[in-house]
Amino acid sequence: MQKQKKQMILVVILLLIFGSAYGGMRIYNQKQADKEEKEEEASKTYVTGVKKEDITAFSYQNMEETLDFVKEEDTWVLKNDESMKLDQSAVGSMVDEIASLEAEEVLDLPEDISEYGFDKPENVITYTTDKGTVTLTVGMENTITNQYYLIQNEADSLYMVNGSFPSAFQKTAGDLEDTSEDSTETVVSETETE
Repeated sequence: MQKQKKQMILVVILLLIFGSAYGGMRIYNQKQADKEEKEEEASKTYVTGVKKEDITAFSYQNMEETLDFVKEEDTWVLKNDESMKLDQSAVGSMVDEIASLEAEEVLDLPEDISEYGFDKPENVITYTTDKGTVTLTVGMENTITNQYYLIQNEADSLYMVNGSFPSAFQKTAGDLEDTSEDSTETVVSETETE
């Protein structure tokens, strides 16, 4: 009986030791993962570095047309056609793209930027915060890396950005119109009352 008690106590002590070691390893691993994540985030270079909530207006070119958006309270409005109800999620996605624009590579700005397509830019995107308006000019695509060259009006660097950034700004006004049932019902009821 005495021997069984000693074995039981030994098993409990070993379980406590292994449990503590396991818990300690989990905490250590989590801290290491957090540290690596912070180091990775610190090594990123952001072209814009703004909060999406701080962006109050933006514009971009589509074909020959420039689409201008302004935030009125919490709703995005197309200045070109203020009566159009916009898909707020789609417009919000573009604002997210602007706010979190990361440079995949940063190069010194050359004297002649025309060789990177800036004499005939793919797009010119502007955004406005309480600090002013910033212009992002998208040059040509580097077909080898599938990245685009980009310059910012306030920077002395040439950025290479992911090809998904320019493609996010190829939508027409019609592409951004809210065509959900709620918006069409509102339009129908407004026309019925007239």
